[in-house]
Amino acid sequence: MQELAFTFCNAVAYLDEVTAAGLRVDEFAPRFTFFFAAQQDFFEEVAKFRAARRVWAKIVKERYGAQKPESMRLRFHCQTAAASLTRSEPMNNIVRTALQVLSAVLGGAQSVHANGWTRRTQSPPKKR
Repeated sequence: MQELAFTFCNAVAYLDEVTAAGLRVDEFAPRFTFFFAAQQDFFEEVAKFRAARRVWAKIVKERYGAQKPESMRLRFHCQTAAASLTRSEPMNNIVRTALQVLSAVLGGAQSVHANGWTRRTQSPPKKR
């Protein structure tokens, strides 16, 4: 919830300044993009992204009078949470990352960055 609150507070500050300078919201809002993180709680993350899309549309329409659907569309990039990965469970990290990517996709992300498992940061699994 904090992630969305801080992000939208910044966006509102931008919208306030640009509209105060004389531009109409529909002239620039369609180019707004956002960056979010996909954490480990699958259903919560899907709900977070979907709620963010509704909240953004409401802010832009009701507070700034946007008319174009493109102005109300929340375009966002999402990165999976590296903090959820562990050195001791590299194969589980693949599943964690896959679920985080899926939550972003189901939440409506336009692009996703998936953290990878590399030999430099993690030991490869031992063969038995």
